[in-house]
Amino acid sequence: MTISWTPKPVGRDRGPRAPTWAEWDAMTPEQQKRAADALPTWVPPEESGAMDGDRHAEACGSFKGTLRIYFEATGQEVYVSGEIAVYCPGAHKVSPDVFVVRGASQHPRDSWVVTREGKAPEWALEVLVLGDREKDLERHVVEYAELGIREYFVFDVRKRRLLGYRLNDPAVAMYSRVVPQGGFYHSEVLGLELALEGDRVRLYHGTAKLLDPDEVAEQLRDRLNDEQMQRQEAEERAATAEGRAATAEGRAATAEGRAASEAMARADAEERAVSEAKARADAEAEVARLREMIERLQRG
Repeated sequence: MTISWTPKPVGRDRGPRAPTWAEWDAMTPEQQKRAADALPTWVPPEESGAMDGDRHAEACGSFKGTLRIYFEATGQEVYVSGEIAVYCPGAHKVSPDVFVVRGASQHPRDSWVVTREGKAPEWALEVLVLGDREKDLERHVVEYAELGIREYFVFDVRKRRLLGYRLNDPAVAMYSRVVPQGGFYHSEVLGLELALEGDRVRLYHGTAKLLDPDEVAEQLRDRLNDEQMQRQEAEERAATAEGRAATAEGRAATAEGRAASEAMARADAEERAVSEAKARADAEAEVARLREMIERLQRG
């Protein structure tokens, strides 16, 4: 037997509840699709933190980008998102600034419906700048625990404070505080450490600091500049070597030309010497002939 499900608003500000697992399992695939599509995907500014300005946007973007780079680099299939509607079974919509679902592919989504995806967020972060402090510091501590989110962190930007919460026993929907060790908050879900550094929170793998997207881009720019400089220096060295080779070839050609000229001069000198020797021999022969003729004339 199947049932049809229509979201019914419960409370003016919270919107409809998502179907429970029992309601979802009782639906046909077509009904499941209609039920998921009927859940609103928009998030009011007061819930999404859109009015919190650049500091909020930069902190959220840095967290999401750093986590995506890390999980992709380590070959882990993890979905990292935030500020979209998240619907847990039988619950109202929530919209963490950043949330993580392990074992889920990283493709774009308009919302996260747990019954449709088959997995729930395990880690959530709220960045508190100008938003509702009671919501992030009190209500979400209770609500996220009830939703089964294993770890919840709050980054209080104005007070430069980081708070961490963990479900030690999933059967008991109550958080315990994560106690920092040497300034590092260990996340069992992420397998990473969080540390407050000045006006930002950094992520670490052991003692290795993870780079955010801006830092990765800067590192790539530096590497590209180094490669361009190395290529330019190599081209300059090659041009210098070619110039030296051309000079050497020119000198060799000049030396060969001089040698050829000297050889021609020697050949000419030898030819002249032969000619002069022949001329002297001819002259001496002629002198001898004339003397013999004179002698014959004198005898006769």
